[in-house]
Amino acid sequence: MVLHRAIHAARVGDLAALRELAAAGHLSPGVSDAQGAGLAHHAARCGRLDCLRILATELGVAAAAERALNRATPAHDAAATGHLRELRWLVEYGGCDLEVRLRLTPPEGEGRGAGPTLYFSTGAQDASGATPLHLATRFGCVAVVEWLLEAGGHRLSDLETNCGAVAAHYAAAKGDLVCLKLLLRHAPGCVNHQTRLGATPLYLACQEGHMSVMEYLVKGGGASTHLRAHDGMSILHAATHTGHHALVVWLATFTDLSLSCQDREGATALHFAASRGHRRILETLLHMGSKVTRDYWGGTPLHDAAENGELECCKVLLASQSDCLERDVDGFTAADLAEYNGHSDCARYLRNLRANVRDTSRPDPHAHTFTS
Repeated sequence: MVLHRAIHAARVGDLAALRELAAAGHLSPGVSDAQGAGLAHHAARCGRLDCLRILATELGVAAAAERALNRATPAHDAAATGHLRELRWLVEYGGCDLEVRLRLTPPEGEGRGAGPTLYFSTGAQDASGATPLHLATRFGCVAVVEWLLEAGGHRLSDLETNCGAVAAHYAAAKGDLVCLKLLLRHAPGCVNHQTRLGATPLYLACQEGHMSVMEYLVKGGGASTHLRAHDGMSILHAATHTGHHALVVWLATFTDLSLSCQDREGATALHFAASRGHRRILETLLHMGSKVTRDYWGGTPLHDAAENGELECCKVLLASQSDCLERDVDGFTAADLAEYNGHSDCARYLRNLRANVRDTSRPDPHAHTFTS
């Protein structure tokens, strides 16, 4: 009950309740919720600046020393929720010097004599490696992003999460063009930054279907259209795999990407469209001249469509002269893969078609022949 009262008081900014609990000896440094978030976390995420001040100056709670179980600081919470006032106060008066020292002008109304000048790290990373800038970008807090960039510039823009993502990756994946432009203005070199898996901001924009971000990165952002993820997937593969038809058409029309480019396993955009059931993209790619090829396992797009039970895609490919009798390196036909994976309707359709193909390939003994 005491813990609940303290956290509730921090969230609603009930200073009297906090002082009462402190007088009773119930505000030890270890007060936190089940996720390890302390009083300063809750005050920061709820925009309670007065509460942060009281916690630090009267009640002895060192905000910057607080870390939740995921290693997030109150600055992470303030940034993620867009509370710039509270974030600025934490940076200047938070009570701890961590990884990145930033000495900033106090927020308006906070004179030099208002209290001890302490430092908070805007470059502090949580357990996933995310900084306050990553979180502000992820949640579209433009004012916070802008302020953090002015405070830390490219030093913050270049910081990676554990998976190698910089803040620009978050903006591109979310489709936040405003934040992305801010980030690239301060750190243009991030435009082609690759994650541990090799994804660039452009790759993520294509994967998530953000047309305006993709166009900006290609036309004005300086993004390379030829950088690939480490599995060999191109931005065309990414857009195709997730079914973004408009992006596929744009990339095929306005870039020099090959429609038949292959990933590390030999899969083309046709393979991805077929396996995911994106019939419209499949038709468009075929219409635009994409060639039906085998991957490095001998599989055709028809094999992939059948393996995943995508009957409509099978029909599109068969109408484009794909051969239902072709076998992969293990000797399986498309019908075999459909049956093995439990797609009985697809397997039946392909086997009936295969039987018809075999029948029509046999000579008809009753047919008339004419010889000269």
